Formats: sequence, C-alpha cells, structure tokens
Amino acid sequence: MFRYLAGRYDRKNIGRSLTRQKRIKHRAIPFRFDDSFALRAIPEAEKFLEPLGAAVPLVEEAGRVVFTSDIQGNDEKNNTFECLIADSGSKGHALVVFHHWYARSRYTAFSKFFASRGITVVEATLPFHFDRASDEFSEEKLLNADLGLTVGSLRQAVFDGRKIVRWLHAQGYSEISVVGMCIGGLIAGLIASYEHKVAKAVLMVSPDSLADMVWTGETFTGLRGRLQDSISLDELRNAWRLFDLRKNLWELSRPGLDLMFIVGKDDKIVRPEVSGGLIGDLGCL
Repeated sequence: MFRYLAGRYDRKNIGRSLTRQKRIKHRAIPFRFDDSFALRAIPEAEKFLEPLGAAVPLVEEAGRVVFTSDIQGNDEKNNTFECLIADSGSKGHALVVFHHWYARSRYTAFSKFFASRGITVVEATLPFHFDRASDEFSEEKLLNADLGLTVGSLRQAVFDGRKIVRWLHAQGYSEISVVGMCIGGLIAGLIASYEHKVAKAVLMVSPDSLADMVWTGETFTGLRGRLQDSISLDELRNAWRLFDLRKNLWELSRPGLDLMFIVGKDDKIVRPEVSGGLIGDLGCL
C-alpha cells in the first residue's frame, strides 16, 4: 500500500514538472557549447571548484546569514545568497542542507526536527532559486542546454556551499555535515569530496552522473530534446564530467568522511542505475 501511495505521489510530481516545462517552453535556454568550461581536465577539478573569496558574511543575524557569491553575473539577485538557520543552541554539530532543483519550499520541518535534537541546520540556497530568482524562469539557469552556463552555475553552487562550511568551521562547530536531495545531493557530494572540514554526507537520490540523469529522467524530456539533436550522451558526459561523483572516488573515500546514500528503487527522475553505481565503486576500493 505504501509503495502504491508513494508511486502515485511521484507520478503527480512528475506531471507537475512536465506541465511546468510546457508552460515555460518559450523561455527554455537552447543548446550551446562553450569549451572554455566543458573541456577542462579532471586533475584540475579541485582547483576549479576552490572558493575564491573569504567566508565572511554580508549579513549575519538571528535565523539567517547572507553571503556574497564568489561568482558575479548580470543577474544581481543571484550575486548574493541567503542561508536560513535553525539554531540548536549548541556548537557541537552543524548540518548544511542543499535543496532539489526547482524547489518551491524550504525543508522547514526537517530543520526544526534536527535543531530540536541539538544539531544546528543551515539551509543553503542554490543559484537562481528562492530569493536568488529574478522571475519564474530563473531556475532554468542552474541546469539547461547551454553546457557552459550549467557548468558555471553548478560551480557557483559548490563555491557557495564550501563558503558556508568554512564559515561554520570559523564559528567553532566541532562537526559539520552536508545533506542534499537530487541535484542538491550532487552539490553536497562535491563539497564533501574537496572540503575536508565535512565529516559526514548524506546523498539522497543523487545522480552519480549529471548527464545520465538528464538522459534518463522522466522530468527531463524537454531538456533532453534540446540536447539530443546536437550532442551524444558520451559527449555530454565529457562536457559535464567535473560534476561526475564517480570521478571523485579517491576524495569520497578519504579517512574521516562518513557517507550515507539513499537510492529510490522505483525513482523515475534519478533512476537507481544512475544513482547507485557510486556505492558499488566505493565498495571495491
């Protein structure tokens, strides 16, 4: 019964996503290949994803903190990012949460639950979402058919997340964890790979490969259609390979990092074959 209800809920959300895609089809970002980002070599990844600026807030007050993003663009609202804080009153453990693509609400209940149990929760804001969105189409700039734009947006998300972790460390938190859902999980995984201040990471239905998620997920039909006529799956994997978690096995297996993976057996967006491979790879090390 539970599986049936979960499946019905999943289909309802997929339907909403596809309806939204039809509504904004006239504003969809077309295919574009920018080799200045897409052809970087894997050994450069750590340097490419290293934050540029200091982890000093622009605004710091009860329940929220605002930072200037290290990547600045023409969309001024996206040049700063807000974090909402559910303060536990303890400096023992902080948890940074990264939401999913096209999130329309925060994980408020989640944050309150952990804060009530002594873990301070910081809810990050991914590029072009919530207060960083200038219009209802803004979230498309995070993941789209412009390969270089997607790389730049995801790079910004990693920069922002690492800045949050470093700020928490400077605040004196003795343990810092990250958790993310879908693309948020991909970002959390990349941050855990390179930011050794992270002790634990929970990746929930997170893609091993961004390209494979787009190529197989039911909610990516519109984006996949804009890509398929211009690029193959192998070429897309190569273009976005800096964000392939399976290329970070060495970093993710480092001593002191505990990982938890949550994979949806019947997930139609991030299919199990797209999010489960990393688990097997890590088990072989």
